[in-house]
Amino acid sequence: MLPAAPLSRTPLFRESSGFAIRLLASLGLLLGTVIAGPLNRADASPGDPALVQIWPNKVVSIETHWGFRVAITHGTKPTENLGNCDLTVDLGRAEQVWLQRLPNEDAVRAIRQPSDLALSKSDPNLVEVTVESNRMAVIQVDGMRIVVAADELNASELEQFGQIDLLVGDPSGIAGVSDPSSDSFVIRNWIPLDQTKADDIGTDAANQWETRTRSHNAVAVSAKTPKLEKQPPVRWLMATEVWTMPDEMDELFVAMERSCRESQTIFADLSVAQMNFRPANGTHTPRWNVEHMMGRQLLFFSQIYNAIDPSIPVMDLNPAQMPPDYEFAHADWTGAEEARQMQRVSKFTRRFAYLLDGYAVDEKAPASRWPTLAALLKQMERHYGEHTANTQKKFELPGWPSE
Repeated sequence: MLPAAPLSRTPLFRESSGFAIRLLASLGLLLGTVIAGPLNRADASPGDPALVQIWPNKVVSIETHWGFRVAITHGTKPTENLGNCDLTVDLGRAEQVWLQRLPNEDAVRAIRQPSDLALSKSDPNLVEVTVESNRMAVIQVDGMRIVVAADELNASELEQFGQIDLLVGDPSGIAGVSDPSSDSFVIRNWIPLDQTKADDIGTDAANQWETRTRSHNAVAVSAKTPKLEKQPPVRWLMATEVWTMPDEMDELFVAMERSCRESQTIFADLSVAQMNFRPANGTHTPRWNVEHMMGRQLLFFSQIYNAIDPSIPVMDLNPAQMPPDYEFAHADWTGAEEARQMQRVSKFTRRFAYLLDGYAVDEKAPASRWPTLAALLKQMERHYGEHTANTQKKFELPGWPSE
C-alpha cells in the first residue's frame, strides 16, 4: 500500500525545498491460466480507498482511486442523480467483467473475455466484477472485496469468501453469521439497504456490530491494514441523499480545482521526452513539477481524511526534493497521463470531502499543518500556478525536445 510518512517541516513551494520520498513500485499483474471464478488479486494496490454510495431503489455505486465507477442495480432503474458510470450490472444477469485502462490509454475498456485483458503490463488498478444471477455481485479492486447481496443469500454463501471488506444488502444469511469477525470469516463493514430491517437479525447478532449512522449516502472502504484490524465490524445506517458541501467551502474547492485543470492543460500536451527533460541549469524536470504538485495535495488531504476516518490511508507520493536525488515515478507516462494523475488527486480530494462535514473553513483541520482549512485550499490553488509557470519557462531553454 502507499507508505505513510511524517509531515514535512521544510518549505514547500520552491523547486529547492521540501523533503524526499521514493515511491514503491507497483506489483505486476500476475495472471497465469485463467480459471473460473475471481482472478488472483496479488496484482492489486491495497491501500487505495474506494467510495461506496447508496442510492434510491437499492442501487449501489463504487468509485475507485484510479477513477473507475461501477453501479449495481436490483432490477430497478438508477436515478439521474447517480451520474455516469463506466459499468452498470444487475443482480438478475450473471456475467463477469473486468474494467481496465492502462497508463497512456485514453479509454476505459469493459472486458468480458479474459483473453482480451492486457497482461503484458503491470495493472494494479484492474477492477473485476462478477455477478451470480439473482444472488450477488462481487467487486474486487485495490486489495479489497465488496459484495452486493440479494435478500435470500445464506450464511454459507457469505462464508465462502473468508473475508468481505464491505457487504451491502439485506441477506437472510447475515443472521446465521455467529461472529462477523471470527478467525475464519470476517465481514469488516455492512450496509443494510433496507434500514427498517437492520435489526431483524436479532439482538445478539446486532450487538456484535458497532453501529454508525450517516445522514448522507457515502462511505469509504479500503483493504485491511494493521490500523484497521483494531476496528470492530461496523454496521452503517445510511441515507440515500448526497452530502452537500457548504457554499464557502465549495468556492475554495472550485478555485483549487480550476487551478489544477489549468495546469493539466499545459502538461497534457507534453511528450515523454519533454516530461523527462533535464535542464542544463540544474533545475527540475517537468515531470518533477507535476509529481510535486500532485503529491503535496494528496498528502495534505489524505492526512486530514485519515485522522477522521482511518479507512483513508495517508498517501505520500511526493518525489525526492533535490534534482540529483530525484527518480521518475513513471518515466514512461506521457504528459497526458500525468495530467490524469493530477485529476485523480483532485477527484480524490472532493470524493471524500464529506469527512469535512462540521468543520468550518476558518478553523484548523485534524492532522493538518495549516492554520485553517481555507489557508490550505488557497495555497494549493497558488501552488499549481507557481509550478506550472516554472515548467513553462523550461520550454525556452537550450535542448528542449521539439516533440
